[in-house]
Amino acid sequence: MKKPMYYGLVSKLQALEIAKAVCSAIGGNPLVADLLIETAAAETLLGEYRDPTPYSAGTGVTQVDKGTFDWLKERYKGHTIASQIYSAFGITLSRVSYLELETSPLLSFIFCRLRYYTIPAAIPSNRAGRAEYWKRHYNTSAGKGTPEEYLERCELAGVNELLSRN
Repeated sequence: MKKPMYYGLVSKLQALEIAKAVCSAIGGNPLVADLLIETAAAETLLGEYRDPTPYSAGTGVTQVDKGTFDWLKERYKGHTIASQIYSAFGITLSRVSYLELETSPLLSFIFCRLRYYTIPAAIPSNRAGRAEYWKRHYNTSAGKGTPEEYLERCELAGVNELLSRN
């Protein structure tokens, strides 16, 4: 029996397609799409786990928190990235509401990508390195997740199989 999907996703393959489209629009090498997919796996098992605490730990398939959302929206509202997002998806970044991330995997991946875009450090080439990168820059010390859980959740979510479709 197929597991239910949450946050507006219909399949994990759809998540991969969206992550790639976001990376194509905003920029980044192939490791960025892997990082986005792995982040969604760590946060929500790629949409198979629904957070029982609405909005307190974040929202959407990538669990963006409200403070980060507001900061990123303000930071990029007049930036060329806002134009790139509009050109690619017809989305006016300044008009997006936080609640929309809950049911829009596209918006959730956009804001996840924007969060990682602010990091000058290169994305590690291996998953263990990306687990540490996620903890340091995305989940941070305020989050409960660990790099070990990141790796476990990637395994549980079937990330290897999904990314092998690249």
